Amino acid sequence: MSSTSPTVLRLFLVRHAHSGWAAPGMRDFDRPLDAHGREEAARLAAMLLVNGYQPDRVVCSSARRCVETLELLLPPDAAWPAVDYTPELYADGAESYLEQIAAVRDEAVRSIMIVGHNPMVEDTGKSLVLRDPVAYLQALGHGFPTAGLAIFDCGNRGDGAIDGSARFVALLSPVDA
Repeated sequence: MSSTSPTVLRLFLVRHAHSGWAAPGMRDFDRPLDAHGREEAARLAAMLLVNGYQPDRVVCSSARRCVETLELLLPPDAAWPAVDYTPELYADGAESYLEQIAAVRDEAVRSIMIVGHNPMVEDTGKSLVLRDPVAYLQALGHGFPTAGLAIFDCGNRGDGAIDGSARFVALLSPVDA
């Protein structure tokens, strides 16, 4: 996809903010954000607001650290769309993330945000840009940061959105705010 191709679907991939280790007897799924993670999410929320990034659809892992990250990203005075919470984004691989993207067929949905986990978030990004991965891989450097936001433009919907021809737009980190 050339840089002049129209964007049919904008994708915001978010990795949950930093969380502490599980307390004794606590499941990994139930780990909350720590103070550092709450600060990271607040910084990412400010970047979303400043850049006017507000998705038309949101899908979030139902793991506690993802839910808490999303809660901090949602501005209290804005009308965000309903959120679909799903355990598959925690338990399954990048394929479940790609399935969520491919499921967007409604023309009214111009953008989707997925809040999830690494390495699935990073791997999803790699799958989206298979035809031209250089910029994305350079931006990743040492990996996908906690509370990081990767932005991709897809020139198609449905299965065409995940055919490897998406254009990488940016990788934002709370460190950048």
